Amino acid sequence: MIDAEEQEQTSRLESERSRLEENVLEHVRREKALETERDFCAAVLESADASILVLDSAGRVLQVNHAVELATGYSDDDLHGREFISALPIREAAAALGDGLRRLGEGAGAYPFESHWATSTGERLLVAGSLTPLRDAGGALSQVIVTASDITQRRALEDELRAMSLRDDMTGLYNRRGFALLAEQRLKESRRSGSILTIVYADVDHLKSINDAYGHNAGDIALGLCARALEATFRESDIVARIGGDEFVVLEEADAPSISTETMRLEQELDRRTAASGLRFPVSLTIGSAHSRPPHAISLDDLLQQADQFMYEHKHRAPPQAE
Repeated sequence: MIDAEEQEQTSRLESERSRLEENVLEHVRREKALETERDFCAAVLESADASILVLDSAGRVLQVNHAVELATGYSDDDLHGREFISALPIREAAAALGDGLRRLGEGAGAYPFESHWATSTGERLLVAGSLTPLRDAGGALSQVIVTASDITQRRALEDELRAMSLRDDMTGLYNRRGFALLAEQRLKESRRSGSILTIVYADVDHLKSINDAYGHNAGDIALGLCARALEATFRESDIVARIGGDEFVVLEEADAPSISTETMRLEQELDRRTAASGLRFPVSLTIGSAHSRPPHAISLDDLLQQADQFMYEHKHRAPPQAE
């Protein structure tokens, strides 16, 4: 009887020891899995090209990856424990990101952003990214992952390309497309305000003869002189463009009496620049103009056509130029 009881007790002890050993082994396996997962996450964090910051639920920086230091000059030690919105984002960007963090705390999902950050040297970066919430089992916000990429150079290139698509390569003035976009907007504004708009159409006289007699380089110089004279004559708020080979237009807020004065000023400015250039031939423009008077406003195409027609009439009334 005693042997049976001892055998049963021994069996229970063996079973308990096996269970404890299995629990220990399972705990070790879980710890190794967690360690592997932590190592993997750390590797991903450090190898990512994007700047990544880990924030606590109050928006304080817990950890940053190396890309943050490369982009901003701030290390993990520099940023640890600091409020994210006071460390990198500036002014209105900080306010917007602060609002994003507040929304995450209220249960919102990922919050995309585009904002300016300041580097350790005071340089201004344009970044785009997102705030991604991490929540506990109860749904409460525990951490926030900030991912961001520096798009400063990309945006500068986009702006440059956009400007190039609206500018004339030779003169730097707006081209036909740029003029149309800006002029249409100005016409809409004039219809609301009731202001009078004037289109000035200017054609370079005898440009073909200049090219034939002196070469296309001389013709290009003549076009450049006309462009600079137009810029000097009209206001910065006026839209000056080259819309064709020898055709320039200006859209301005003005009425008929001022056009004659501006035409005289333009002629004087162009004569002065031509004389200073040392060209062996005169450079001149023939001018025509048309007006949009709300509420009887007309379309941009009609304005251009009217101004072109008046310019054509002036050109053919003028005496021929001696060559």
